[in-house]
Order: sequence, then C-alpha cells, then structure tokens
Amino acid sequence: MSTGAYAFLLFGDSEHLVPGIETVRKLPALQAWHAVDGHYHLALALASADEDVRASLRAIDGAQDLLFCTVEKELVGGFTADAEHCHAWLTMEIDADKRVDVESQLQSLDGLQFGALAFGDCGCVAALSGDTFEQIDKAVDRHIRPLDGVLRIKRDWIIDLTQL
Repeated sequence: MSTGAYAFLLFGDSEHLVPGIETVRKLPALQAWHAVDGHYHLALALASADEDVRASLRAIDGAQDLLFCTVEKELVGGFTADAEHCHAWLTMEIDADKRVDVESQLQSLDGLQFGALAFGDCGCVAALSGDTFEQIDKAVDRHIRPLDGVLRIKRDWIIDLTQL
C-alpha cells in the first residue's frame, strides 16, 4: 500500500474530535486513522496528496491546525496498530542537506520497529512500535534524536479510544 500523504489534525476543542473522526472516515482517500495524544488529535494515512483532500481536512469543523505531509519517498508503509504493542507517530524536521544521510541512518537502526517511514515536504513521518511507551521514548532519545540532520521530533502516542 503506497501512501500519498500523512496528515495530523489538532482540534481547538475536544468536543469536535468524535464528529471529526466521523468526517475523516468518509474521505475516499483515507487509508487509516489513529487517535493520538500529544501535539495532535488525529493521525491519518491518505492515498492522495491532492489539494482537494487537503481542503477537505482544513474544512473539518473545529480543526485548528493541520500538518499535511506529502510523501515523496516511502521506505516502510502500510502501518497497522496492534493491541499487543504501544505505538507512536513521529514527525521529524530534517535538515534538507542531510536528508539522504538521515534516510540511510534510520533504515540501518537495529531493533527499532518502524511501521511507517516516509520522507516528504514536511521532513520525515514514522510510526514506531515497542513493548512499552517507555521503550519507545528510550529508542527516540538514544537512537533517533542524536542523528545528525534530525532537527526536531514531535511524538504523538496512538491511543485506543475504546479504552477511555
């Protein structure tokens, strides 16, 4: 499954989250969605990066912020969150001059479970899995954050809304 874009939505008020999910689920370009906790409320994998998709996301009632990441190169795709592990979406700002090196370094990291790893106009988007949230935190801090060319990382935990 090839992804055209990843999108991350923040709602100004949490009361808009459930109606926002219902709206997102009707988008023809939607491949997968995850409720997340951190910088955003929803993470989306989209089959298309066209302006109509972006405009539809911007028009969702209560959407305050949208990070839309057009995929130029997908190294790992088709992420599915399973109940056996903890998962996080990472959005990484990458130094454009060091992007090729960062791509190579991320692919060669042993022991990291990337469910998605893509590069595009917003830097790098990755889904990282581990046995615990602490394990994911340690992997990010020890292996990803120190990479030369990774300027900033935002981490959003995938949450199961049925567990709330």
